[in-house]
Amino acid sequence: MFAIPTHRLVLLTGAMAIALTACAFETPAPTSTVGGSQQEFSFGEPADPASGDRVIEITGTDDFRFDPAQLTVQVGETVTFRVVNAGTQVHDFTLGDEATQIEHAEEMTEMTGMSMPDEPNAITVAGGETKEVTWRFTQAGTVLIGCHQPGHYENGMKGSVRVQA
Repeated sequence: MFAIPTHRLVLLTGAMAIALTACAFETPAPTSTVGGSQQEFSFGEPADPASGDRVIEITGTDDFRFDPAQLTVQVGETVTFRVVNAGTQVHDFTLGDEATQIEHAEEMTEMTGMSMPDEPNAITVAGGETKEVTWRFTQAGTVLIGCHQPGHYENGMKGSVRVQA
Protein backbone atom coordinates (compact mmCIF):
# COMPACT_ATOMS: atom_id res chain seq x y z
CA MET A 1 0.00 0.00 0.00
CA PHE A 2 1.10 3.57 -0.55
CA ALA A 3 0.74 6.63 1.66
CA ILE A 4 -0.59 9.99 0.49
CA PRO A 5 1.03 12.98 2.17
CA THR A 6 -1.42 14.86 4.37
CA HIS A 7 -1.18 18.14 2.43
CA ARG A 8 -2.09 16.33 -0.84
CA LEU A 9 -5.01 14.59 0.84
CA VAL A 10 -6.32 17.94 2.08
CA LEU A 11 -5.93 19.48 -1.40
CA LEU A 12 -7.69 16.55 -3.10
CA THR A 13 -10.54 16.61 -0.58
CA GLY A 14 -10.94 20.38 -1.04
CA ALA A 15 -10.93 20.09 -4.83
CA MET A 16 -13.58 17.38 -4.75
CA ALA A 17 -15.75 19.44 -2.38
CA ILE A 18 -15.57 22.43 -4.73
CA ALA A 19 -16.38 20.29 -7.77
CA LEU A 20 -19.38 18.70 -6.06
CA THR A 21 -20.65 22.07 -4.86
CA ALA A 22 -20.39 23.50 -8.38
CA CYS A 23 -22.41 20.60 -9.77
CA ALA A 24 -25.08 21.00 -7.11
CA PHE A 25 -25.62 24.66 -8.04
CA GLU A 26 -25.52 24.27 -11.80
CA THR A 27 -27.85 26.73 -13.54
CA PRO A 28 -30.71 24.91 -15.25
CA ALA A 29 -31.25 25.41 -18.95
CA PRO A 30 -33.96 27.96 -19.74
CA THR A 31 -37.41 26.58 -20.48
CA SER A 32 -38.35 29.38 -22.82
CA THR A 33 -36.75 31.87 -25.16
CA VAL A 34 -38.34 34.85 -26.86
CA GLY A 35 -39.39 33.88 -30.37
CA GLY A 36 -38.60 30.17 -29.95
CA SER A 37 -40.26 29.03 -26.79
CA GLN A 38 -40.03 25.52 -25.43
CA GLN A 39 -42.85 26.51 -23.09
CA GLU A 40 -46.35 25.52 -24.19
CA PHE A 41 -49.31 27.87 -24.12
CA SER A 42 -52.98 26.95 -24.61
CA PHE A 43 -53.71 30.25 -26.35
CA GLY A 44 -51.05 30.20 -29.09
CA GLU A 45 -47.31 30.41 -29.51
CA PRO A 46 -44.54 32.98 -29.81
CA ALA A 47 -43.58 33.74 -33.39
CA ASP A 48 -40.83 35.37 -35.41
CA PRO A 49 -41.67 39.03 -36.11
CA ALA A 50 -40.64 38.49 -39.74
CA SER A 51 -43.54 36.05 -40.14
CA GLY A 52 -46.13 38.51 -38.84
CA ASP A 53 -49.36 39.13 -40.73
CA ARG A 54 -49.84 42.58 -39.19
CA VAL A 55 -48.76 44.97 -36.45
CA ILE A 56 -51.18 46.25 -33.83
CA GLU A 57 -49.96 49.23 -31.83
CA ILE A 58 -51.20 49.32 -28.24
CA THR A 59 -50.57 52.34 -26.04
CA GLY A 60 -50.26 51.98 -22.27
CA THR A 61 -50.98 55.09 -20.20
CA ASP A 62 -50.47 56.21 -16.62
CA ASP A 63 -54.26 56.37 -16.14
CA PHE A 64 -54.16 52.53 -16.22
CA ARG A 65 -55.50 51.93 -19.72
CA PHE A 66 -54.50 50.09 -22.86
CA ASP A 67 -55.67 51.69 -26.12
CA PRO A 68 -57.14 49.86 -27.88
CA ALA A 69 -58.30 47.49 -25.14
CA GLN A 70 -60.51 45.25 -27.31
CA LEU A 71 -59.00 43.54 -30.35
CA THR A 72 -60.07 40.89 -32.86
CA VAL A 73 -57.76 38.48 -34.72
CA GLN A 74 -58.20 35.26 -36.68
CA VAL A 75 -57.10 31.74 -35.74
CA GLY A 76 -53.74 31.15 -37.43
CA GLU A 77 -52.93 34.86 -37.61
CA THR A 78 -49.52 36.06 -36.46
CA VAL A 79 -49.66 39.50 -34.86
CA THR A 80 -46.89 41.75 -33.62
CA PHE A 81 -48.12 43.82 -30.70
CA ARG A 82 -46.12 47.04 -30.60
CA VAL A 83 -46.57 48.24 -27.03
CA VAL A 84 -45.93 51.95 -26.53
CA ASN A 85 -45.66 53.23 -22.96
CA ALA A 86 -46.95 56.80 -23.31
CA GLY A 87 -46.56 57.43 -19.58
CA THR A 88 -43.73 57.77 -17.12
CA GLN A 89 -44.55 54.75 -14.95
CA VAL A 90 -43.31 51.24 -15.73
CA HIS A 91 -46.02 49.08 -17.30
CA ASP A 92 -46.06 45.51 -18.50
CA PHE A 93 -47.98 43.74 -21.22
CA THR A 94 -48.97 40.16 -20.52
CA LEU A 95 -50.80 38.11 -23.12
CA GLY A 96 -52.57 35.03 -21.77
CA ASP A 97 -55.60 33.19 -20.52
CA GLU A 98 -57.03 33.78 -17.04
CA ALA A 99 -54.63 31.27 -15.43
CA THR A 100 -51.64 32.99 -17.07
CA GLN A 101 -52.82 36.41 -15.85
CA ILE A 102 -53.21 35.11 -12.28
CA GLU A 103 -49.80 33.42 -12.36
CA HIS A 104 -48.09 36.54 -13.72
CA ALA A 105 -49.82 38.73 -11.11
CA GLU A 106 -48.50 36.45 -8.35
CA GLU A 107 -44.97 36.57 -9.81
CA MET A 108 -45.12 40.37 -9.93
CA THR A 109 -46.29 40.53 -6.31
CA GLU A 110 -43.41 38.29 -5.22
CA MET A 111 -40.91 40.40 -7.18
CA THR A 112 -42.12 43.85 -6.09
CA GLY A 113 -39.29 46.31 -6.56
CA MET A 114 -37.35 43.98 -8.86
CA SER A 115 -37.50 43.90 -12.63
CA MET A 116 -39.08 40.92 -14.37
CA PRO A 117 -37.26 39.46 -17.35
CA ASP A 118 -39.18 39.56 -20.61
CA GLU A 119 -40.92 36.32 -21.52
CA PRO A 120 -42.36 35.13 -24.84
CA ASN A 121 -45.82 36.43 -23.85
CA ALA A 122 -44.93 39.19 -21.36
CA ILE A 123 -42.77 42.30 -21.54
CA THR A 124 -41.96 45.14 -19.17
CA VAL A 125 -42.01 48.56 -20.80
CA ALA A 126 -40.38 51.57 -19.12
CA GLY A 127 -41.90 55.04 -19.45
CA GLY A 128 -41.45 56.39 -22.99
CA GLU A 129 -40.24 53.00 -24.26
CA THR A 130 -41.68 50.79 -27.01
CA LYS A 131 -41.36 46.99 -27.13
CA GLU A 132 -42.90 44.21 -29.18
CA VAL A 133 -44.41 40.76 -28.68
CA THR A 134 -45.15 38.62 -31.74
CA TRP A 135 -47.77 35.92 -31.29
CA ARG A 136 -49.44 33.26 -33.46
CA PHE A 137 -53.00 32.55 -32.33
CA THR A 138 -53.84 28.86 -32.64
CA GLN A 139 -57.20 28.53 -30.83
CA ALA A 140 -60.51 30.35 -31.12
CA GLY A 141 -61.65 32.09 -27.95
CA THR A 142 -60.63 35.06 -25.83
CA VAL A 143 -57.09 35.87 -24.76
CA LEU A 144 -56.56 38.52 -22.09
CA ILE A 145 -53.99 41.30 -21.93
CA GLY A 146 -52.99 42.92 -18.67
CA CYS A 147 -50.49 45.05 -16.81
CA HIS A 148 -49.52 43.53 -13.48
CA GLN A 149 -47.48 46.33 -11.97
CA PRO A 150 -48.91 46.75 -8.45
CA GLY A 151 -52.46 48.11 -8.66
CA HIS A 152 -52.55 48.57 -12.44
CA TYR A 153 -54.65 45.52 -13.42
CA GLU A 154 -57.04 46.10 -10.53
CA ASN A 155 -57.51 49.71 -11.69
CA GLY A 156 -58.45 48.68 -15.23
CA MET A 157 -55.20 48.21 -17.16
CA LYS A 158 -56.45 45.19 -19.05
CA GLY A 159 -58.13 44.19 -22.26
CA SER A 160 -58.91 41.24 -24.48
CA VAL A 161 -58.17 39.72 -27.85
CA ARG A 162 -61.08 37.88 -29.46
CA VAL A 163 -59.70 35.07 -31.63
CA GLN A 164 -62.18 34.12 -34.36
CA ALA A 165 -62.22 30.83 -36.26
